[in-house]
Amino acid sequence: MKRLVAVILIGIGCGSNSARAEHARINLDVAGPREEKTAHVDQTPPVWGKNPRPVVRAKANETIKIQWMFTNVYPNKTLENVVIHFFIVRQEKIGAKAEPDLSGDVVQESALELDFKPGAKTGQRNTLKIREPGVYLVRVESRQTNSDHEHFAAVDLVIEPEKP
Repeated sequence: MKRLVAVILIGIGCGSNSARAEHARINLDVAGPREEKTAHVDQTPPVWGKNPRPVVRAKANETIKIQWMFTNVYPNKTLENVVIHFFIVRQEKIGAKAEPDLSGDVVQESALELDFKPGAKTGQRNTLKIREPGVYLVRVESRQTNSDHEHFAAVDLVIEPEKP
């Protein structure tokens, strides 16, 4: 009987934390010619999240395909005036924990402000080539959700020099 009560209490505790924590599902796919990685939802704080970022490698001037999808997972709540912010920015190293400088070397940036009814989705597909070798952060994030945290998905993109 004690074991059954313990299992029930653990289940209730886990269920209440996940219900409180998740208001969004985000998937971010980044594909180069030789590999593709998917990042799933993470959350702030901290700004760099709690999960390690996947890494995709490509050569300069190769085609990179990026697709992301944001979904409101609340079953009965509309998220109002939510900003979905997407960007690709150069960073110093793989796994950098510093907040990205969006006034610097930004490759691409977009933002949408929307109301999300329960189950509503939005997404974007991009195809691009990056000429300069370096490490880049690809990130899509929520803002203004009126929550104690925000959600995001991120991938580190390493652009290596072209073959001569």
